[in-house]
This record gives sequence, C-alpha cells and structure tokens, in this order.
Amino acid sequence: MLDGLDTISITFVAPRLAALWGLHPSAMAPAFLATSLGAVVGYLIAGRVSAQLGERMAMILAAALFGLGTLATAWSGGIVMLSVLRFVTSIGLGAALPVAVAVASSVVAQRHRTGIAMLVALGLSTGGVLAGILGGPLIAAYGWEAVFHVGGVLPLLMIPVILALIPGRIAAAAPGAGTSLVKALFGPGLALPTVLLWTFAFVIFVNAYALLFWIPTLLQGIGLPPEQVPASAAAFAMGGLVGGIVMIFFVAKWGIARTLIGYALFTIAAVLVFSLGHFAPAQLLPLVFGLGLGLLPCLSGQSGISVAIYPPALRTTGIGYAAAAGRIGSIAGPAVGGIMVGLGWTPQSFVLMTALPTALSLVLLLVIYRVSATTRSGATATA
Repeated sequence: MLDGLDTISITFVAPRLAALWGLHPSAMAPAFLATSLGAVVGYLIAGRVSAQLGERMAMILAAALFGLGTLATAWSGGIVMLSVLRFVTSIGLGAALPVAVAVASSVVAQRHRTGIAMLVALGLSTGGVLAGILGGPLIAAYGWEAVFHVGGVLPLLMIPVILALIPGRIAAAAPGAGTSLVKALFGPGLALPTVLLWTFAFVIFVNAYALLFWIPTLLQGIGLPPEQVPASAAAFAMGGLVGGIVMIFFVAKWGIARTLIGYALFTIAAVLVFSLGHFAPAQLLPLVFGLGLGLLPCLSGQSGISVAIYPPALRTTGIGYAAAAGRIGSIAGPAVGGIMVGLGWTPQSFVLMTALPTALSLVLLLVIYRVSATTRSGATATA
C-alpha cells in the first residue's frame, strides 16, 4: 500500500513541479523513468537479499530505503535531483513487493496462495487511492512537499511492526545463490512458463505505467480542472482496487489465466469507449475508473501467476524477476508516453494506442492458459 502511495504521488505532483520549475510536462519523463529503473534494481536483488538475510530483514531494509528516500524527495530543487532521488527510493519500492507477496503466500494453504498473492499486490492500488484522496488536501494546505513527508514517515513507522510480526525466514533457501537461483527459474517444467510470464509482465506494465504516469497530465490538457488532477489518479487506482477485489473471486472459480483473459478483453473495450467518444470533463473520471478497473488488476494477476508457477524456495526470486520484466516495460511505457505528449498527441489517440499491447497481452494469456492446461493434463496422466 505504501509502495503504491509513493508511486502514484509523483504522477500528480509532476505537473505542479513542471509549472514551478518552468518546464514542459514532458520534461518530467526522466523522473518517471528513474522511478521504474530503480524498481527494476529492487526487484532483481529482492530474492538474493531474502536468501542471505531472511525475509524480515529484507522487508526492513526496503521500508527504510524508500521511506528515507521519499522524505528526501521533498527537498528536490530540480529535475536532476528529483530523478536521482526517485531512483534510490524506488530500489526500496521494488524490493518490498516480491518479499511481501512471497511471505504472505508462504504462510497459507496451497489453495489460497494465488488469491493471497493478488490480495497483497492490491496494496499498490489501495495506496494509489490514498494518494489521490490525500494528495489534493495536503498540497492545498501545506504544499507539494507534504505528500512526500507523509509518504516517507509511514514506511518508517512500519519497521517496528515488521520486527514484531514477520518471522526471520519463511522459506528454506534454495541451493546456491545469485546465479543459481535465476538458472533454477529455467529448470525442468519452468522454462516456457517463465518466458511467457516475463513477456506478459513486460507488455502489461508498458500499458499500465504509460497511463499511470501520464493520465493526470493528459486529462488536465483536455479540460479537467487542476484541483481534480489528484482525483484522476485516485479514480484510476480505485478502478484497479475494485477490479482486483472482484478478480480474487473470479480466480477461485475460473483460475488465474482465464480470469486475466476476461480482464484483458474488458480493458480493450474500455480503451475503445474512451478513445472514440466525446465526453465532458465531468465524465472523464468515470472513464478513467473503467480503464483502471480492467488494466490494473492484471498487475496483481501477474503476481498470482508467479506464485502458481514457482515453488517456495524460488518464489521471491521468481516474483522479483517477473516484476523486473514488468518494470522494464514500465520504463518503456512512460518514455513512449513522454514522446507522444511532446509531439502533441491528443489524449484520445494516446489511450487508443494502448489497445495494441493489451491485444498482445491477451494472446500471451491464451498461450499461458494452454500451457498450464497441458501441464495439468500431463500431471494427471502421470499420476
């Protein structure tokens, strides 16, 4: 949740900082890219840190790093300093998620692991909702810095809670470390699912983060009042939260792959409605909610696929590397979005372009479903 709060906050603070520093909105792209790049580093090191120090210490280090980094962000004086601080902060943000998902999924029965993984990952959307709700009043009362003061203090307050509630080590360590853990992701029966999962994560993060980072700027450009810009981020995240909660029930009935196929189809429909219609500013927030409802749950669904694929000893590494593949997509998404904004693309054209990676993710999900069905059939025949 605190990860999501921090990530969403920069999206609606960015237009204000661009105006304050006399920059075009597209000039904020380096800060967005640094956020994603730092998260990639965090995802990649999460498994190794957990294997060496245990999950509890990994969570403490992650919370301390992104808490202190977020506090320091409040003193940014320009785009270079902001980008450096976002990179450092996001290393902690990236390391936090795979460890949290792995811990939660390791202490419940097998049949609940996918749902629990998705529930924990939904904290990202919950944090986005909080950021949108709190952002406007905080900025109005205390300035943009207050968003980062709150976002920095809360993770630091979590550290004693982690010490009290999280065991030192949840899962037995896999043989070897570092390279051995990564090679194990391509072991017997895991190579093809790993490749498919990484590709799906990359594509879906391209989509989600292009919209996540640029939709507040886009909506302000088509008439949304500046005071409602934080609410647009909250609407997008709230859609993801509602869609994610509903998804947990669908997963129990249909399984993770078939459920995500349905969500991808819904996302394509929402994109077409937004892009091909003409709407008043008052109608924009419900449309943004619909986009989040279809797209953002696929991010937590990616964690659900990871938990379903990997055994406990590889789970943190598997979740982390899949998330890293996704975050590489999240680097490409805001970068391409920044180019499109700089070239003057209309918001409708911008959103319409997201239908292409959504369609590709749908194809990948169909293949993942087919592969998983074949694996289950083979296992049944062997038994």
